[in-house]
Amino acid sequence: MPLLGHAGALLRDPLGFLERVYPLGDVVALRLGPKPACLVNGPEPLRQVLISDAARYDKGFQFDQLRGLIGDGVGTSGGAKHRRQRRLMRPAFDHEHVEGYVAVMARCAAQIVADWRQAPRIDAGREMRRLAMTAITRAMFEAADDEPGGDGSGSAAVDEVLASLPILLGGVGRRALLPLAVLNKAPTPGNLRFDRACAGLHAMADRMIADHRSRQVSAAHRTASDGPSLLSTLLAAVDDEEGGGMTDAQAHDEIMTVLLAGTETSAGTLAWTLHVLSRDLDLQRAVQRETAAVLAGRTPTAADLSTLPLTRRVVSEVLRYYPPSWILGRRPIQDVQIAGVPVPAGTQVLLNFYGLHHDPAAYPEPDRFDPDRWLDPDPEAIRGHYLPFGLGPHACVGEGFAWSLILTTVSTIASHYTVKPAPGSVVKPVARTTLHPGVVPLVLEPLT
Repeated sequence: MPLLGHAGALLRDPLGFLERVYPLGDVVALRLGPKPACLVNGPEPLRQVLISDAARYDKGFQFDQLRGLIGDGVGTSGGAKHRRQRRLMRPAFDHEHVEGYVAVMARCAAQIVADWRQAPRIDAGREMRRLAMTAITRAMFEAADDEPGGDGSGSAAVDEVLASLPILLGGVGRRALLPLAVLNKAPTPGNLRFDRACAGLHAMADRMIADHRSRQVSAAHRTASDGPSLLSTLLAAVDDEEGGGMTDAQAHDEIMTVLLAGTETSAGTLAWTLHVLSRDLDLQRAVQRETAAVLAGRTPTAADLSTLPLTRRVVSEVLRYYPPSWILGRRPIQDVQIAGVPVPAGTQVLLNFYGLHHDPAAYPEPDRFDPDRWLDPDPEAIRGHYLPFGLGPHACVGEGFAWSLILTTVSTIASHYTVKPAPGSVVKPVARTTLHPGVVPLVLEPLT
């Protein structure tokens, strides 16, 4: 379209657009407004951009916008800074620490199913975002053996996140996908709410870091919350290559990154999973039988999560069918070739993950939801076709954390409720920063 180029189609029907363009070739020329762009399709071209030629790209205009809003953390930085930040982040998300966070996740999941006793009908999209925000914030600021809130600072952080993060998330997707600086700076009620929410979250991150530092000054004032919370692990990390740890400013940016990226990915996948189970009661009952056999009515532990194969297959298929990273931006810092096609420096390169996950060459009947396709997948057939958490040096560092939160929550809900779609409800995908559902109205039936 004149002036808009392909941006209108990408905003109006993003998933249909990506499916239509995927078969057209490895590299498809686009225009976003006045700027040239291209869409990259297929596993090998994507591997080239994300792995073999990764150093020739920065993250593009989407991440330019995010950087101005949430700082220069591991999700938005590049080059040497990104590599150092990733090394410092890694200990907080290693297997041992993630296992420790499961106790916090399980408490949050137990609380939400208790809250639902007086709510015969819920919006799973809103409720799973509330749960993800609470669990991630508590894992960030509380040790696994703390009672919720500890000395009160953790509860204050949760309150701030619950109030402000939904507003931030709602505005970030539009600004990142189609940045319009003039419109974003206009003093509209929406922009003013967005700015207040952003400022509130930044102030909360600073307070929590200052509080943690102050409690480290004297051993006499240390409490259980000085244990292995996510924040304490970040602040204790030492770079094993260059030495030194995180400054307070770096820790601030990582807090913002984890809150934004972790909430969106986990909440969306959880809401999609409940939606899928509500539409297939036979599958839901099979998941309930599995969780009943493993948990026997108790709260899930980290050890339980590896003994839920059906639940894991359901989530794997949700991540294929509704990939959180449905599209990803990169921008070459020099002239490059992608699959032999010349791409000038500065071109906006869009990586078509959604098309990849719906490629019939890897997934027969790709528009059919089938957890059993993960019973014995052919590794060669799906090699490079399954990238729910990205690939290469910028792949999601919190993948294990997200899996633990999702499995803990799904198994807890399946142990207490049957979920059914509200009569007449239609659930539509919302493709912004991540691919998440809009409103997901569900009717709750407690298990007896």
